[in-house]
Amino acid sequence: MAVLVLTGTAWCAEATSKSGRPTVSSNAAVPKRAVNADALLRLGDLYSDAGNAHRDLAKALDFYRQAADAGSATGKVRVGVMRLNGEGTKLDVEGGLSLIEEVASSGDGDALAVLGGLYSHADSGIVPLDLPRAYDYYQRAGAVGNTTGLLRSGEMLARGEGTAKDVEAGRAAVRSLADKGNVYALVSLGDLLSGGDAGPLDIDGAEAAYAKAAALGRTDALLLLGDLVGSGRGRKPDYVRAFEFYDKAAEAGVPLGRLRAAQLTFRGRGTQQDVEGGLATIKSIADTGDPEALTFLGDAFSGAISAPVASNPEEALGYYQRAADAGASHAMVRLGEMTAHGLGTPRDVEAGRSIVRRIADSGNAAALISLGDLLREPQSGNVDGVGAVAAYERAAGLDETEALVRLGDFYSDGNTVAVDLPKALDYYRQAAEKGSAIGAVRAGAMIARGHGTTQDVETGRAMVKKATESGEGEAYVVMGDLLTRGDAGKPDVSAAIKQYDEAASLGWTQGLIRLGDLYRDRKLLPSNGRRAVGYYRQAAEAGDPYGLLILGTTLSESQLRSVGRPADGVAALREAEAKGLDDAVVALADAMLYGMGTKRNPKGAAALLEQASANGNIAATRHLISYYRDGRRFGRSTYFNADMDRAQELFIEVSPRLSRGDLLVEEMLFSAANSRRNYQSIVDRMPELSMESRQSLIRMMRTTHQNAYIYLAQHRLKEIGFYTGPINGVLTGATTRAVNRYCASKSMQSACRYGPMSSQAGDVLSYAF
Repeated sequence: MAVLVLTGTAWCAEATSKSGRPTVSSNAAVPKRAVNADALLRLGDLYSDAGNAHRDLAKALDFYRQAADAGSATGKVRVGVMRLNGEGTKLDVEGGLSLIEEVASSGDGDALAVLGGLYSHADSGIVPLDLPRAYDYYQRAGAVGNTTGLLRSGEMLARGEGTAKDVEAGRAAVRSLADKGNVYALVSLGDLLSGGDAGPLDIDGAEAAYAKAAALGRTDALLLLGDLVGSGRGRKPDYVRAFEFYDKAAEAGVPLGRLRAAQLTFRGRGTQQDVEGGLATIKSIADTGDPEALTFLGDAFSGAISAPVASNPEEALGYYQRAADAGASHAMVRLGEMTAHGLGTPRDVEAGRSIVRRIADSGNAAALISLGDLLREPQSGNVDGVGAVAAYERAAGLDETEALVRLGDFYSDGNTVAVDLPKALDYYRQAAEKGSAIGAVRAGAMIARGHGTTQDVETGRAMVKKATESGEGEAYVVMGDLLTRGDAGKPDVSAAIKQYDEAASLGWTQGLIRLGDLYRDRKLLPSNGRRAVGYYRQAAEAGDPYGLLILGTTLSESQLRSVGRPADGVAALREAEAKGLDDAVVALADAMLYGMGTKRNPKGAAALLEQASANGNIAATRHLISYYRDGRRFGRSTYFNADMDRAQELFIEVSPRLSRGDLLVEEMLFSAANSRRNYQSIVDRMPELSMESRQSLIRMMRTTHQNAYIYLAQHRLKEIGFYTGPINGVLTGATTRAVNRYCASKSMQSACRYGPMSSQAGDVLSYAF
């Protein structure tokens, strides 16, 4: 235990006895000891220290009071803070504030800085948030030389918190302290240069600031360096360097360094993968009650992040609950989401939304976005589009660029309101202007394809290409798509392969799946079954169940020559189903219906879908509707008889849980099934759908309503100048030639050599919509 030496104590001794004790003459006056306010403050600090086994807040308060009575302004401030917090005494917010304000009124920098912290909620949430007032206090503190005031007022100025935003002036104020070796200012400068909320990114400058802070002994700066280089902010992630920084932090005794290094080891990023070893370390840290470790495990077992472990909603829920109990807001939000979706716990939409709303109401931007998502998805209860937009807009007001992206999605996906592509593009552009790589990717893709604006392939591609420099995996996947689909300029398959490879190197399994598709589909490359299967397996081994789904579908349907067996495909589909992928049961039912890799059993196929539907699997319900609405035939063989009454019954049951877009698609498919006279009404309603939904509808029509497919193709090709014949839904030579001309205009001639009814031609035609 530390021993405090009280200095400055006055002894008035004229003599000292042999025992060493001072002696005082009998007729001498006994002098009073001088009070040492600094020593009293130190005693107060000692007894208020949370790390002191003998902590005693009442004693701490008494020492602070004594220091205040001795004239210490600091003592008076600390008494005020303890009253505010109810520490060692009865909670007294008004009295505590009054004491601190009394000291601050004299121009005391420390007191002014404390008030700035209180009103900015940097120190607590006891008093109402008042950023303008906080900024004023910090600025006044800085004016009298208080370092905290200088630092915090600079940060707020750079971010526009409580005052007009002035990035350069704010950064300059923080830099002036950083240049003097202030480690707090160095860390703050790194944050301002890399956060994206205080001006343009300067990743090199941020790294230099963090490195200097680390060199001066701020070991947590090593964590910040790992986060910076590993996140890919402004550049491609460097997991090797990130692991090195985390490892150094762990060696320096920073607990989070050990956790982050274990997370990278578990996922095989920047170091040799060791799933069991990494997971064991993370679990051992979680067992101490560490909220970040618990949250990570929740994310891994819930499938919220790509991880090499099987999904286990119940286990994930347990980890989230423990993390939430430890105060982790992200875990609390995930608990709400899982409750609303019925994952690992009985489904309770209102309870789930309520959990998320409580966090959102505190001003948590991530919770506001989650709330918006829950309010607009029908599977989470009654849709509230107005409430969703309000939540997203409030998050956007907190400088959360992801909220702007969500608003763009809201108006582009057609799932909640009618599609408004110009409005969606505007939100994506706003997000891009604020530094969002995803906003830039989505805006660039729309511009390259002419969605919501005049098509400008060069500008759109350049925007997406620029976004790849940030290391954003989605940017590489979208760039590859722009180079392969033919709807955004001439295809360049070699360049696209490089983009997909880069995405895969960043852990984006979509890159691997896209590469498999290139070698499977024969639209741009000759078929290469071994390479296609290899890529799908890599995606599956990386933890993406869609890799198993596509591998299983491809093998069960014998899409690849001399590679794999249909039975192998069924086994992969069963594995995907076991991992919780809803779509897997759809492919399994088809395999059973047609006898692909398993015994033919149409009744069993329908029963499989019925059971999945009863368990809440919407994909299974929609596929079952398709069985009954359209029947299943191949050549002269009938595999499943249509039953329109049963189809309608199922549709009515599932309708409340369908998004607006999916509902429209199902209604159009029913229109096509009922009468050829309805084909034009489908054409008229197409603009109500998102681009993705239109393309999905076209692909479904090709296999279930071929005359409707031809009608829609004729209408669209006539609109864009490739077809001049009648629009009647009849496949004629003129229609075939129009399809071929369209494919040639997109440099996709090879895709249409299999005829207009082929899946390859259907894919290319779908992009015309």
